[in-house]
Amino acid sequence: MKKINLKSLHKQRRDFVRANSSKNFTTIEGKNLVLISAPHGVSQVRNGTHKVAEIGSLATALYLQKQTGSFLIAKTQNCFDDANYDEISPYKQKILEMVRRNNIKYVLDIHGLASKREMDINLGTHIGRNIETNTKIFDDLIWQLRKNKFVVSIDNPFAGGAKTIAGSTKNNIDNIWTLQIEINAKLTNNTKYAEKLQTLLEILTNWIDGLR
Repeated sequence: MKKINLKSLHKQRRDFVRANSSKNFTTIEGKNLVLISAPHGVSQVRNGTHKVAEIGSLATALYLQKQTGSFLIAKTQNCFDDANYDEISPYKQKILEMVRRNNIKYVLDIHGLASKREMDINLGTHIGRNIETNTKIFDDLIWQLRKNKFVVSIDNPFAGGAKTIAGSTKNNIDNIWTLQIEINAKLTNNTKYAEKLQTLLEILTNWIDGLR
């Protein structure tokens, strides 16, 4: 895999948002059975409170989409909403439409953890409910991450519960496999951790390519 350039990753993210800034969200067609989601790559509003963009989450999602040929959906405009939190959401409805139309089997919802968090990655499974159709692929991901010295938590601090993109998609579609992936911002936004980010993106790319 080509060496990661953090400045280039973030430039791609800025260019993508700028090109699609007139849209609530943007989609890209894929060639596999995986949909990658990035609902917080731009700022959002939750219960009247403004929340800053998780810029590393969208940069990561765009990279993984390009590397794996997955489907993509990403917020590209702040419409005074929170696509991952709001119960009624055009973003969530679009995910259901894409999954049904393309027979998608896996939805990976990517977020950014605050850099103060002690873990590198938090995987939200809704206490296993969102991944129950295939726990082996989840175990494979955990094994790869921990083997490479990543500090991983499960369902803590974020569980991917019923109201989230991962949880609501699972609740609405039979046999879907969903996962909320929270990546510490220090990995995606600090050149000090560029080598660790490179390893993470390689793990995720290879893992996604192995999903069938």
